[in-house]
Amino acid sequence: MPGVDLVLLHAPSVYDFRKLPAMYGPISDVVPSTPVFEMYPLGFVSMVGYLELNGYKARIVNLAVKMLRNPKFDAEKFIKKLDAKVFGFDLHWLPHAAGSLDMAEIVKKHHPDAPILLGGLSASYFHEEIIEHFPQIDYILRGDTTEKPLLDLMNHISAGKEPETVENLTWRTRDGRKRINPMTFVPTEMDDLWIDYGEVMKLVLRHMDLESTLPYQSFMEYPFTAVLTCKGCAYNCITCGGSCTAFKNHFNRDGPAHKSAAKLVEEITIINEFFKAPIFLIGDLRQGGKKWAEEVLDGIKNADIDNTITYELFDMVPDDWMKKLAGSTQNWTLEISPESHDDRIRNIMGKPYSTVQMEDTIKNALSKGTEKLDIYYMVGLSGQTSESVLESVDYTRHLYKEMGNNDKIFTFIAPMAPFLDPGSIIYENPRKYGFTKLYQNLRDHKVALYQPSWKLYLSYHTDWMTRDQIAETTYEAMIRLNQLKVEVGINNESFGKKVNGGLVMARDIMRTIDGIIETTSDLDERQRKYNALKIEIDDAKRRTGLAKRELRMPGLAGIRVKGAVKFLLKYLGL
Repeated sequence: MPGVDLVLLHAPSVYDFRKLPAMYGPISDVVPSTPVFEMYPLGFVSMVGYLELNGYKARIVNLAVKMLRNPKFDAEKFIKKLDAKVFGFDLHWLPHAAGSLDMAEIVKKHHPDAPILLGGLSASYFHEEIIEHFPQIDYILRGDTTEKPLLDLMNHISAGKEPETVENLTWRTRDGRKRINPMTFVPTEMDDLWIDYGEVMKLVLRHMDLESTLPYQSFMEYPFTAVLTCKGCAYNCITCGGSCTAFKNHFNRDGPAHKSAAKLVEEITIINEFFKAPIFLIGDLRQGGKKWAEEVLDGIKNADIDNTITYELFDMVPDDWMKKLAGSTQNWTLEISPESHDDRIRNIMGKPYSTVQMEDTIKNALSKGTEKLDIYYMVGLSGQTSESVLESVDYTRHLYKEMGNNDKIFTFIAPMAPFLDPGSIIYENPRKYGFTKLYQNLRDHKVALYQPSWKLYLSYHTDWMTRDQIAETTYEAMIRLNQLKVEVGINNESFGKKVNGGLVMARDIMRTIDGIIETTSDLDERQRKYNALKIEIDDAKRRTGLAKRELRMPGLAGIRVKGAVKFLLKYLGL
């Protein structure tokens, strides 16, 4: 009998990133994880919990974290020793196109009789290509919610039956034929599909393996948790693979579906019991309607949550709603993604507010006591030139001045993405918005990830900026923004100097790689020259990674000992 019924494995972006010289650049600098994107999706936790509730044993193994934390960790040897009836990988966003598929191939090599399944939005979008051209994958569960189809699939596998009736499933029959079952499971009732961090604690105790369940490498140092407020979206940002149009056209969801306010608050309360950690509510609460959103905020207030709550804003906030946010908890922060200072560009991108409205919202939030306010700009947008990107930095100088150089405001700038999101409006209609799409299928994206520089796997250029210009302008903007933060007192001189050094080093390495490509035609010789850069590349990664400190929320963060002991006693039946 297998040790567990299902092991969910999270791969690094590229296998084996420890051996390859790769300048991943600033793409991951605005998320808690490292450039290998070791943060597994929240769905892992809900799927494990749902299977456990229905009699199956499941496990999460974050291979990416294991590889990051231990340079000597032998991933293939570890995989060979795993004992499971079924193995699963996530392919939610395209930066995992190489790692997930390559490590699935390693699993199939050592466990040829065990089915391998794949899930996530990118897997759903490319499901036909995957089942036709990647023989290591046996099943793809499509859609944004797969707990119940997964249970049904596990029941069929356990009974030795082909999954003719499993909803949302693309699969290969025993004689090799492709089958696509209808995508009919698109739930609007979400209360029985929820995320319980207690399940993660249970996995740690059962397998005596904390490392495998860590959401990202530095989680124990600085735990940062998240809660999905809905599935789907009411907004149509044209670059987003999770937009209203993308969900409707590719995942059969017409609009956002929410848990009840009480269930959402219960999830937040469980996190509060285990962790003294920031809780990021993914998605603007107002998508659920005013009544539902107010019930959520009232529930947080009545539960007396003392964790910092981060609220995401998709639109600007009137005074009455800001009062409601401020009254929900003592510790709260906001995130806004205007993408550009330019109203015209922002309007093209699907953001329905003006810079004046944004400034009013920022002033209101500061006056109501927000502890931190994060503002995100992007590079590589429709209608955006290099000059416009740098003007966003100039605007930020104006913004700080208007807000009295308030050190609660943190601004960030990064490339829009390494890849255009499959299913997004721009991915489907690139020329309409001035984009040229360079990769047409999943295999193209997978191959691109093995390039030595992030610029070389950007999947697009625009009518206003080449890939070279996107990359060069990104570094110039980040260098200027870093210096501005020092000038206004957001960061001290010593810290700013370290970050600047890393950015300059990363830009220089990128240019060196360009020079190797221009002057060296022999591919083996190119690779030798890339390999010679690895020490410098790793040093640049460490230096630029220092800027992640700015993502942290105010206050202390850690494990609540009382909550952990209480859970341990309950688990042991004491």
